[in-house]
Amino acid sequence: MTHPRKTTRTVDEDAPRTGGIGRRAVFAGAGAGVAAIGAVAACGGGSTTTEDTGGQQQTGDVPDGAPGTELGPASEVPVGGGMIYSDEQIVVTQPTEGEFTGLSSICPHQGCSIGSVGGGVIICPCHDSRFGLDGAVLQGPAQQPLESRPVTVADGSITLA
Repeated sequence: MTHPRKTTRTVDEDAPRTGGIGRRAVFAGAGAGVAAIGAVAACGGGSTTTEDTGGQQQTGDVPDGAPGTELGPASEVPVGGGMIYSDEQIVVTQPTEGEFTGLSSICPHQGCSIGSVGGGVIICPCHDSRFGLDGAVLQGPAQQPLESRPVTVADGSITLA
């Protein structure tokens, strides 16, 4: 006895399909799409994901700018302050006259870009993390310092080392 609501259909797997995509093709395509997304995420965009000791998930771009990239004149960086070079994702500070420090401009808390430097403090606008001119955490939620990015100053110009 057959159930009145159940429909049985015989499918010839070798016969050409007319009108639509078969169930196997949909599932195979979905699997390929997930694999492709995973492959793109794994090797695209220069994005990194790390976890700090506080268990916070962070995503930030790998800093741009190759060694030898000229950032600008040293005279642009005030003593006791700093200058943000957004394109290269770097903050250059001058804690004392003639001492220049390069730091990543990506906050280690959740990957936001540093917004400003003032009053001897580097500030992330997303969650108000604050860092010293040496990159040390002054106020959370960030628990890790800003990553060091070595710079040199020669002939009045700052360059990524």
